[in-house]
Amino acid sequence: MKTEKLFTKVRRFFAMTKSKQAWLCSFGLTKTLSLYFLISVALSSCEGDTPDPFGFIAKEIQLSATIEGLKTRASGSAWDKGDAIGVYMKKSGETLASSSLMKNVQYQTTGTTAFSPAKGAKTITFPLDGSNVDFISYYPYKEDIADFIYPVDLSNQSVQADIDLLYSDNAKTFHAGNPAVNMQFSHQLSKIMLQITHKIESSLDDIEVIITNVSTKADFNLASGILSAPSATGNIPCMVSSDGATAEAILLPTTNLNGMEFWFVLDNETFKIPLSSVPEIQAFNKSTRYTYNIYLDSDLISAITTGEISDWTEGPSGSATIPTTTEDPPRIPGSKRTPYTVEEAQEYQDKAGVWVEGYIVGYFSLSSMNSFSTDLSGNTTISQSNLALATNQGETDLEKIIPVMLGSGSVRDKLNLRANPQNFNKKVKISGDLGSYLSAPGLRDIKQYEFIGAE
Repeated sequence: MKTEKLFTKVRRFFAMTKSKQAWLCSFGLTKTLSLYFLISVALSSCEGDTPDPFGFIAKEIQLSATIEGLKTRASGSAWDKGDAIGVYMKKSGETLASSSLMKNVQYQTTGTTAFSPAKGAKTITFPLDGSNVDFISYYPYKEDIADFIYPVDLSNQSVQADIDLLYSDNAKTFHAGNPAVNMQFSHQLSKIMLQITHKIESSLDDIEVIITNVSTKADFNLASGILSAPSATGNIPCMVSSDGATAEAILLPTTNLNGMEFWFVLDNETFKIPLSSVPEIQAFNKSTRYTYNIYLDSDLISAITTGEISDWTEGPSGSATIPTTTEDPPRIPGSKRTPYTVEEAQEYQDKAGVWVEGYIVGYFSLSSMNSFSTDLSGNTTISQSNLALATNQGETDLEKIIPVMLGSGSVRDKLNLRANPQNFNKKVKISGDLGSYLSAPGLRDIKQYEFIGAE
C-alpha cells in the first residue's frame, strides 16, 4: 500500500508539469537521478524488487514472424532452425534513413515463429520516451546492406531458401506498452515448379533443366519495398531433384516471357520449350508460384506441357505441344555436363552446388596444404577425410591442387584413398560447395560424384 501511494504521488507530480523532461530541467538532472536511485533502493529493500516508476528501463521487443499465403518457403513448411532476418526500427511515419533508430539487426529463430537476437547481435529495445515506432524486415539476412539496397542475384539456384526474398512492412505503431511485434512476410519474387515425366525413361536422374535469356540480377529497396529493373540477363540452371522428376527456380517478376526458353537436356536427346508457348502463363508476378507439368515424348519428338498458375494455391491449367530441337543446348559452367576445372574452382570460390572435374592425385595427412602426400604404402597416415584434386595426373604443385573435404557417409567410403587406393590418379567429377578448406580454396560439403572413363 505504501508503495502504491508513493507511485501515485510521483505520477501526480509529473502530471503537474508539461513533461518529464521539463521536470528534470527544473529540478536538476543529478538530483533527479539521485532521488530515483534512493526511491528504487528503498522500495527494493522493502519488497525485494526494483520498480521503474519513471520508465527509464528499456523494454525489449517481443518479435514473431509469419509468412503470407501458404506460409512456406522453398526449403520447407515453416521457418527453419537458424533462419535469420534483418530488422530495422524507425520512428512511426518516417521512412528508413541513416538516422533510423536501429538498422539491419540480425534476429534468428529456432524453427518457430519466435525470433530473438542472433549471437553477438544487438537487442532491439523501445525508445525510453515511450514514442511509437515502426519495423521493417527482410529475409534472408545479409550483413552488408548499403543505402538500404538489398542485392538480388538468382544465378545460383542450388539452395532455394538462400534466394527466396521475403519482406515485411506491416508492423507499425508499437511502443513499450505494446511490445509484441508480429511481422508478416511476403514473397517478393516469382517461383516456378516443374513436374517432369518421360514416356520411355523411368529415371531422369541425369537431366539438366535450364532457363535461357532470363533476368538474373536486380536491387530491392528496403525503404520503399520496390524492386528495380533487372541489371543482368543470362541462363539459369534450375534446381533439379535427385531423380529428375521435379525442378524449381525462383525468378524476377516480369510481364514479358518472350525470348525465354526451357531446355531439358538428357544424354541422348534435348527438348526446347519457349515459355511464351503456354497461353495460360504469360507473366511472372511477385508472390506467385507457377507450375508446369512437362511430358517428354521421344516417339512424338515433342514436349507436352500444361501450366497452372497459383497464388500459393491451385489455379487454372493449360497445355501446349512443342517439338524438340537438334540445336546444341546452352552450357552452364559448373554444371554436371560442364564442370569447373580445378583452376576455375579456385577462382569461383563461394559458389554452391557446383561440379568440379579433375584427377585424384593424393591426400593431406594433416590439416594443412603442406601435408600433401601421395604415399599409399601405410594406412596410418592416409587420410579418409580429404582428397587432393588436380587437372593433370601426377600433379604435385600445391598451387594447382584443390583440397576436397570428404564428409561422413557413402561418398567418403567410396572415394577416400585409404579404403580405395585404386582411385589414385583416376579422373572424377564431384559436386559440392566451393569454399575455404585447409586455409586454401577448396571443395566442401560433397553431395555427389561420378568417375570419368572406364567406370
